Amino acid sequence: MKNIYLILGVFTMLFSACETDFDVNAEWEETTVVYGLLDAGEGKETQKIKISKAFLGNMDAYQMAQYADSINFDTANIDVMIIKSGFSEIEDTVPLNAVPTARDGDIFNDNIVVYEFENENSFLERDYDYELVIINTKTGNVVSSRTEVVSDFKFDMFNSFEFGFIANFVNPPIVEFSSSSVKWKDGTVNGEIFQLDLIFYYTENNIEKSLVFSQALVDEKVKNIRIEGDLFFNFLKTNIAKDNSKIRSFNRIDIVMVVGSEDLETYITVNKPITGIVQQRPQFTNITNGVGLFSSRLSNIISGVPLTSNSIKYLKSVDGLDRNFQ
Repeated sequence: MKNIYLILGVFTMLFSACETDFDVNAEWEETTVVYGLLDAGEGKETQKIKISKAFLGNMDAYQMAQYADSINFDTANIDVMIIKSGFSEIEDTVPLNAVPTARDGDIFNDNIVVYEFENENSFLERDYDYELVIINTKTGNVVSSRTEVVSDFKFDMFNSFEFGFIANFVNPPIVEFSSSSVKWKDGTVNGEIFQLDLIFYYTENNIEKSLVFSQALVDEKVKNIRIEGDLFFNFLKTNIAKDNSKIRSFNRIDIVMVVGSEDLETYITVNKPITGIVQQRPQFTNITNGVGLFSSRLSNIISGVPLTSNSIKYLKSVDGLDRNFQ
């Protein structure tokens, strides 16, 4: 599953004119950087929000980024909570726990802090507002943001659905590719963008592996995505090396849909690569007294989708995919 994961970086660039001297290390201001997406989907009980800080100092920025305290607050000084409100009344409040987390970082220190809580007793529900509140008890700084959750996404497909990517395959090899459509129902609440992934699970020398075949983002007007068989098998051929010493077998395909909110759509749109003549990039944040994104998404999965017999035949044949599937 391709999960929808975004890393927010904040860089400040100061320029000096030829006749004017600027203090490149002006008085430091506390800047809280937030990235979190609430997800009420099945199997998404643990909710995670990344909270860090911008930094300023006399050293080279790349050197400072290697120190954990340059990007992480002292957890003893940070209180984080989410307040659930409905009809202008507070319904519930949950505190978030600071969890040190290791990552592979090329520029920033590998140790970050993620703040977590468990979505228990239907805490995340439609028609409620969720306010993130971050309090620095040492400085008194308060950071906040609000969102609603994405909900009510449903696929519109039969239980007997199979992916049929080959209409006809005979020997000598005559291949007729076909397509399959993944459909969903109207009525998703707060959903603006839709990301569909097919996760292809297979076994290679008794070790299970997977590949993620991602489709382009679509907006809320679209209610189905057609997947072309030739593109699907070309993806497999590109990502699975031809090696007859490796015995492979097909296991299943999982259909994964991640639906994003309006704020998430805006954030993604703003951060797309710049391709025009004008190189200025607009900034987007929905964090009060900070920068970043606090919003929501919804994950939905159909597990264990098979391939049709013709698709399996092509997958296994040396005249088809030719990747030693048995």
